[in-house]
Amino acid sequence: MASSRLEKIGTIYTRVNGLLKSGAMKPKDKPLWYDIYEAFPPKYEPNYDRPVVNKNIPQILYHEDVIRAKFYKKYHSPGTIHLSEYKSRPSICQVFITEYQKLQADKCVAEEELMEKAALALEAHGIYLDPSRAPPKVEPVVEEKVEAASMTRPLREQVKLADIFKESQEEQKD
Repeated sequence: MASSRLEKIGTIYTRVNGLLKSGAMKPKDKPLWYDIYEAFPPKYEPNYDRPVVNKNIPQILYHEDVIRAKFYKKYHSPGTIHLSEYKSRPSICQVFITEYQKLQADKCVAEEELMEKAALALEAHGIYLDPSRAPPKVEPVVEEKVEAASMTRPLREQVKLADIFKESQEEQKD
């Protein structure tokens, strides 16, 4: 049995079982799945000649999936999603879906305007899906940062490169 590796001859279970019985495989080397397979054998033996069962697999499509598809089609991917923080901080798409469903439940907004109204509702939360609608970012002046940093350092740490090169040039002349 161990000489044939053809799947038509036997299953992997029968081959491992034969190796264990003949002593070619030690009991400590048996695979992890072996004991589980013996405890819970399959209903039908997985043989090569077993006929394939054709089952009709139903499509599972939730209402949120349609909204999510529209969101990604219009706004693309708004950034990375950290799965470790997903429960504490849902993704932008999930926040969008929640707002969309709230507006849809109110039935005061037409179906065609739901996407735009949901995007505007996100802007109230500080999430801008359209970068052109985002407020301009105000960055502090770089010079102020440098001056503040130099004032906090002691004078001995404020070294100028010109002074260093002057000293090294004077040493080379001597």
